[in-house]
Amino acid sequence: MKAIEIKYKESRRRARLNWANSEHGKELSRTYMKEYRRRPEVKAKYHEYYVKNKAHWGEIKKAKNWGGSRVENQRIIDLHEEWARENGYRDNDNLHATNTERIVNNAKK
Repeated sequence: MKAIEIKYKESRRRARLNWANSEHGKELSRTYMKEYRRRPEVKAKYHEYYVKNKAHWGEIKKAKNWGGSRVENQRIIDLHEEWARENGYRDNDNLHATNTERIVNNAKK
């Protein structure tokens, strides 16, 4: 199938960005997003994402600046170490030999 060449790509992009950065464009985007976030299906999606990923965010230790330094949750670290041992990532005695064997096998394919 032949690719379709889009004319005026750059100028349309600049025009779209200019409109989005104008006061009128910002106001329309702001009101649309307020309405969008009030929809029940969107609220449910955001809540599901929050519940699913809350454990992975870690705890934020407040410092002078707002971000602070990230302190990992100990349970996440323990689960990762357990997974790494089960999958052979912490077996440093055989790691070099395993990697060499994997590279040789992939090169044969």
